[in-house]
Amino acid sequence: MSELDFELRLDRMFSEPPHFPDAELFARDVETRLERGWSMRRLFIGAAGGVAGLVGVGQFMGAGLFLKAAGSEVTSQAGAVGKAARELLSASSSLGAFPVSPEVLWMTVGLGVLALGFAITRATQEF
Repeated sequence: MSELDFELRLDRMFSEPPHFPDAELFARDVETRLERGWSMRRLFIGAAGGVAGLVGVGQFMGAGLFLKAAGSEVTSQAGAVGKAARELLSASSSLGAFPVSPEVLWMTVGLGVLALGFAITRATQEF
């Protein structure tokens, strides 16, 4: 019989968590951290989507899919814009002096930006 009384007493003791005086402050702090992390994630996801959209448009323009659907006037305008964009992005031609290919350098830059994004995400989670 004493085992049953002991178990009932233990059950009553541990059925509810103890009340801490700073429980409300702790809950608000956790919610603030979660909300800040979600805001940063939304920002990074939006930026990555924007970059991916620009890359996709560049791929479509490079393949000439927009030009096939447009008339000759738009074709000449798009050709001028494409020429200006190629001149602006001709940095890969000046990278030919390096012992590695320009694609490897651009990939390294991209991975560096990705690593920086992960580091910023981790840092915002800590604070």
